[in-house]
Amino acid sequence: MIFNRRRPTPHLAPELDDSDLGKACRQFDIRHNPRGRPLTEPIVKRLLHDAGRDWDRRAHRLAVLGATISAGSQYALIEQSPGSPDVHNLLAWGAMVRGAHSALSHSEVTDALQACHKAARLDPSDPSPWVARLGLLRQWRHPREEVFAVWKEIAARDRWHREAHLQMYGYLSPDECGSHAQALEFVDRVRTSTPITAPIVGLPLFSLVHRYLRTVAHGGVNALMADHFWSGQEADTVLRNAAAQWPQTGQLVHAEALRDLNLLAFSLVAARRAPLAAPVFRSLGGVVTEFPWNHAGQDPVTAFDSAQRKAGPV
Repeated sequence: MIFNRRRPTPHLAPELDDSDLGKACRQFDIRHNPRGRPLTEPIVKRLLHDAGRDWDRRAHRLAVLGATISAGSQYALIEQSPGSPDVHNLLAWGAMVRGAHSALSHSEVTDALQACHKAARLDPSDPSPWVARLGLLRQWRHPREEVFAVWKEIAARDRWHREAHLQMYGYLSPDECGSHAQALEFVDRVRTSTPITAPIVGLPLFSLVHRYLRTVAHGGVNALMADHFWSGQEADTVLRNAAAQWPQTGQLVHAEALRDLNLLAFSLVAARRAPLAAPVFRSLGGVVTEFPWNHAGQDPVTAFDSAQRKAGPV
């Protein structure tokens, strides 16, 4: 008898493949736990403690927890455990995540920066408070001298920090405080110096997707010709290398590997190389990230499903 293998149902999963984090987030959901707050502190501390000195995993968990736990609960945790670097980091990352979607008040930024300072003092080896500080300074367009000073602090603690590199790339982009040339120079330095298993291995592809979507969003003749963007030498090299290596078991082991694989699947379909995306979709197992599928106001799950069908059987 021949069994038809059903393709996994696409679904948003901010926790990606971190099952412990996903379980915790469901517990924080008021529909599952109406009392919520009393359970928050031990769960947060356990998740961050279990991450240990895996700064990449710690950053992923802080970002998701910061987006899931309300600001009020984050402040309450600091009142309960003022000597814990974890709760100060949570408040700082929560503010950074919220600020990426809507403007923070001056008092929120002040509180978050103060939380960064306290977390850094309580655990000097942890790059997490410095990364949150970098994100907040970026959002408020602080001068380069201040931003680069924070960047050096991060690099001294974790040279390959994924979130820090994404924040720095955004700051150096022409839409913010830099230029096209500065952003590309930054990406080139990463490309030539990064081990293939480092958490920031996806930055060159992220840059390509960012520039492609920027071209599409601006409209006009360039947008109509945007498909040709992927036929350039830089894009072709990045796509071929990633498509050949990333879907292999054990190749991408960092906490947000599925986020990079979503970028790769999107890029291959956009470049009209959909058949090459089949093993990428297979590796994803239906896990969808908001970006880049939500561009132009699209529903990310619907866009992902459409692209997966173009790739053929997975």
